[in-house]
Amino acid sequence: MANVLLFNPPAPGGGGFTREGRCTQEAGVWATQWPPLSLTTTAALLIANGHIVKVFDFPALGMTATAISTLIRKEHPDLAIWGTATPTLGSDLQIARLIKEISPSTITAVMGTHVTARPEDALSERAVDAVIRGEPEGIIGNLCRVGHSNWKSVNGISYRRKQLIQHNPDADFLAPPDIPAPAWHLIDHGSYRLPLKGRPFLMVAPVRGCPYRCTFCTAPLYYGAKLRRRPIENVLREIEINTKSYSISDIFIWADTFTADRDYVREFCRAVIARSLSISWTCNSRVDTIDEETLMLMKKAGLWMISYGLESGNDGILARSGKKMTVAQSRKAVLWAKQTGIRVAGHFIFGLPGEKKSTMEETLALALELPLDIAQFYAAAPFPGTGLYAEAKREGWLRKDSFSSQASAVMDLPGLSADEVDDFRRFAFRKFYGRPQAALNLLSMAEWEALKSVPAAMKRFLGWTR
Repeated sequence: MANVLLFNPPAPGGGGFTREGRCTQEAGVWATQWPPLSLTTTAALLIANGHIVKVFDFPALGMTATAISTLIRKEHPDLAIWGTATPTLGSDLQIARLIKEISPSTITAVMGTHVTARPEDALSERAVDAVIRGEPEGIIGNLCRVGHSNWKSVNGISYRRKQLIQHNPDADFLAPPDIPAPAWHLIDHGSYRLPLKGRPFLMVAPVRGCPYRCTFCTAPLYYGAKLRRRPIENVLREIEINTKSYSISDIFIWADTFTADRDYVREFCRAVIARSLSISWTCNSRVDTIDEETLMLMKKAGLWMISYGLESGNDGILARSGKKMTVAQSRKAVLWAKQTGIRVAGHFIFGLPGEKKSTMEETLALALELPLDIAQFYAAAPFPGTGLYAEAKREGWLRKDSFSSQASAVMDLPGLSADEVDDFRRFAFRKFYGRPQAALNLLSMAEWEALKSVPAAMKRFLGWTR
């Protein structure tokens, strides 16, 4: 039996920061701190194996690194394991030193997409004992089982042995029936609120894996490229527990592409309707995996908002980035959802390979043309392990000493600098949210008391504050 501490580290500058699979970013337009899904599913598996587990989400609790010191002095855990992100990697790794100074015998291990792609970056910090590569639950379970001994038997980890970095074979992914429901009882539910609405929410992950090959996305690093569908009965049971035990009816369906298998989505929706589950939910989708009939069924089952990765208003940019979709499909999918009465969030990326000022203008024009309720504009981020990163390194686009972040461009493309991308991104936010209709859309979704959760940056874009 091991005493295990799992946590999401503080953000370097304070505030909210989510480190969850492919999504590693500050709370942004949505002002949302996501519940720590990977930490709580890992905790559920460890508890089932007889271990003692504590989970802490420091950004959600508003705590700094000082709180980690206090916690380590109190707990002296056998293992301390935490998430990392490319934008915060430096500060994330420094935590290992802090832990070792207080509790030298504690095994320190990190997880996340960056360290999966480049475990040597993490192990350059001598206080980090091991790297969890990819889907974490089963690997962490095996690491806790062996403790300090026989690490050669634990697939999916990298570590130092006799001063050399060792990479064990990749671990198998969990079989769908074995994917545990999160141990939500270990966290403070009040820390996670829907943006604009202010109601508490939790995440449910019916599927894992992404069969698509977008060059900028780290999804396959975490859950793999093969779609794994959890049994519908397991998913419904989890939702029923969430609604009854935690008095929560708002759900974020977490999946890289929930609608990748439309038959599965329809089966899920019919089961929700048959059981009369009173839930309100959102999900991510691709515009080429949806149709009117499926959207109507999703709406009937409680879907109120769908998020599309629209990325660009230029077909050439989409093709080059591996999206295998078209602007025409984007238009159809958004209009279908709106006609069904579903709110739509559109996600766009500026600065992908082939981008020019004119193509960024095409993307913004599309965002302004479509009846979107929410628009998010990102800078193209060449995260390690992606095709975009490999291309940027090969072509010499990366700025030196720059860590990728979707909030700030780090690539100087031919004829388009990172500074120009950042300037246009800020302009796009102002242009989109400066329109009266955009402000009305936000207000129509909001519960008045929850408007204080809108980030200060968004308030400035809207002209609510200076």
